[in-house]
Amino acid sequence: MEKMSELSLLWPDGQPTATWDVSPETIRDLELEAIVQAMCSHRSYRDAVRDVLFRLCREKETIGYRQIVLSDLQAQPTLAERLKSLLPLLDELTQFTYRQIGKGNPLQEVVARARELELLVEIVQQLHEAFSAVSTPLQSTGLLALRERIASLVSDRQFQEMVKDLPALLEALRSHASVTIGVNLDHHLRPEAAVLLAVNEKRFTNSSLLDRLLGKDMGEGSGIAPLHRPPVLGGESSRTTSGQRKRLDPLMLPLFKDLSKVLQKVSEPVAQELKKYVQINGRFLADLRTEIIFYVQALGLIKELQAAGMTLTYPEIGQAEERVCQVKAAYNLQLAIQKRSARSARPASAHIVTNDIAFGEDGRIAILTGPNQGGKTTYMQSIGLVQVLAQAGLPVPGEAARMSPVDTIYTHYPVEEQLELGTGRFGDEAQRIRAIFEKVTRYSLVLLNESLSTTSMGEGIYLARDIVRALRQIGLRAVFTTHMHELAAAAGEINAETVGDSAVFSLVASKPDAAMRPDEVYSYQIQPGPPLGRSYAEHIAARYGISDEQLQALLEERDLFSDGRR
Repeated sequence: MEKMSELSLLWPDGQPTATWDVSPETIRDLELEAIVQAMCSHRSYRDAVRDVLFRLCREKETIGYRQIVLSDLQAQPTLAERLKSLLPLLDELTQFTYRQIGKGNPLQEVVARARELELLVEIVQQLHEAFSAVSTPLQSTGLLALRERIASLVSDRQFQEMVKDLPALLEALRSHASVTIGVNLDHHLRPEAAVLLAVNEKRFTNSSLLDRLLGKDMGEGSGIAPLHRPPVLGGESSRTTSGQRKRLDPLMLPLFKDLSKVLQKVSEPVAQELKKYVQINGRFLADLRTEIIFYVQALGLIKELQAAGMTLTYPEIGQAEERVCQVKAAYNLQLAIQKRSARSARPASAHIVTNDIAFGEDGRIAILTGPNQGGKTTYMQSIGLVQVLAQAGLPVPGEAARMSPVDTIYTHYPVEEQLELGTGRFGDEAQRIRAIFEKVTRYSLVLLNESLSTTSMGEGIYLARDIVRALRQIGLRAVFTTHMHELAAAAGEINAETVGDSAVFSLVASKPDAAMRPDEVYSYQIQPGPPLGRSYAEHIAARYGISDEQLQALLEERDLFSDGRR
């Protein structure tokens, strides 16, 4: 067979292009593990999804390549379902394909190689059938290349010969179900020599002592004593994934080891036949396993969200230099995942608030203010999630989108004070902000959530202005969520006094209506505009029963007034 070129459903030329790893802090702050779990019901597939979702590509062409693969699979549900059904076979094929050659004994090598080829034939034939049933032309070069590779393999003369010969070879191996051993005894009835008498097609079974005492017909293959097996290993680590106890490797016991050597000679004819197909292997399919898992699991989540009434769109990918992120009617994917299975008379989409995202020439650095629990953090998180999904090649939550790739996402969220460092909360905040500026570029996305809130308001505003000025000078995209309304009000001044091509602008979350009652839920709408000048903490206080009026009533009810008032 002729040597084939590299094949990948993730990378246009079969080789990874420029990528960046999502940091543990960003994974935590954007709650990306929750998305992995929502995509993968099988724990064993989560690492494969993480390999793609946590290592994002930067090149426009690669993102587009993935989008078309996924679009094709959405348009061809039968093909997608076939890929999903093949995952268990791919899992097993990978184990045999990537086994360490020469580490096992020759008999194990023959059996493993035979099983690898059997799996390869089954997977190839099923894929060939699935591609033949495709109803409309495929658009993605990745799937077209896979179809061509499968078709080439199916039509290859050597592969066809293997398909024809393999059943008989497998039958020859599997017919070795047991062996009959003759043992010579000395005059004290002690074993002194043994010889292999026959290789049998049936397995030996136990027969009970009662059966033997009663003289019952034990049948062919029934022994006159219990079967001897390798001993069970101890300890919890010795259990299989299904919870069963593992046994000692039979080849560690002299008797089984000697028998294995004898059986190697019995299987030698099969080994010789398999050598004819040394050029055929399932490596290219095993290499696709992680990629197929990613697409299949992503499709499952997409279908669930769409069934719940959620809108998803493939973003148009702009050049990195544009530094644009524009999404119409965007929403937070984490909330959508939580609501998709909620029991309600209304569709899940009715519980989700959408907001536009607009970062570009008119403004790339947003100062986001608004009431407590007004949706600020949720909106900022949705921006980070949209960027991650887009650069993984997935559709994003929204009706339409145009986005540029970023080279990294940096998040700065409040964390618990690390007492062992001795820096205090503000010192820790300052160090983490410094670390961001040591790495950030004009193509990065920075998400600052209530940063500098651990110092006084006056000092916080002073320091925040310096940080925002530096962000503007770099020219990146950023969101600064804060209760420092003076910072948002100073957006125009910062733009005027600082050279840069990323304008600072003000966003306001959940602007309360004048007639809004304290116990009412906020609108969670995010709109451009001047800051409100206050965070409306009294609304939250009233909701949780700690407003002045509510506390006074509680004290009176409990008769706790020190002046004796009733």
